[in-house]
Amino acid sequence: QHDGIAGVSKSASTKDIKKAYRKLAMKYHPDKNPNDKDAEQKFQDLSAAYEVLSDKEKRQTYDRHGEEGLKNAGMHDAGDVFSSFFGGGGGFGGFHFGFGGDDPGGEREMPRGADIVVDLEVSLVELYTGDFIEVARYKPVTKPAPGTRQCNCRTEMRTQQLGPGRFQMSPQQICDECPNVKFVTEEKILEVEIEPGMRDGQNYPFVAEGEPHIDGEPGDLTFHIVQMR
Repeated sequence: QHDGIAGVSKSASTKDIKKAYRKLAMKYHPDKNPNDKDAEQKFQDLSAAYEVLSDKEKRQTYDRHGEEGLKNAGMHDAGDVFSSFFGGGGGFGGFHFGFGGDDPGGEREMPRGADIVVDLEVSLVELYTGDFIEVARYKPVTKPAPGTRQCNCRTEMRTQQLGPGRFQMSPQQICDECPNVKFVTEEKILEVEIEPGMRDGQNYPFVAEGEPHIDGEPGDLTFHIVQMR
């Protein structure tokens, strides 16, 4: 449910918060509002709230313990800052962010490996009568490896104060730390069923048998049926 007059759900995803932040940061950026103390204060409040809401650990603290949890963690002005996003009278509660955040789990779109399309030659007789064709697929699979690695890397906007009333927004790569893995090539036999009456040019898909992605899901493998001449 929406809380306060800001119209923002407390379950809003990081992706939605980023969209709202970029839109409002451009609107209230001091460079676009010279000598406007109100816009400068709103920009500072917005930046402070975004720093927390886009930080995985701080966001979890807020989700679990609310503003008190952030105060205990050393953020003394949490109440004023978060009223900016969630209403309650402080900060810039009059802002309307324009999203509902109905997908609390939708932090980021899952990355995906590449799809593969392979020609598979079959005879006219096989197309007419049907057959099963075995194809050896040599596929990279992940195996545990010693140590840790950077993962789930993404670009986030960071705000830096250059001087009184001067701010700069710049992209910064942020990564998580995950258990290390390595790719090992394994052989897998795929069975393609050529159904009677299949035609030259038809496709036969194998879901999740394409190229892997170290931080996401594998792509798909598709056999493109080609009649031998």
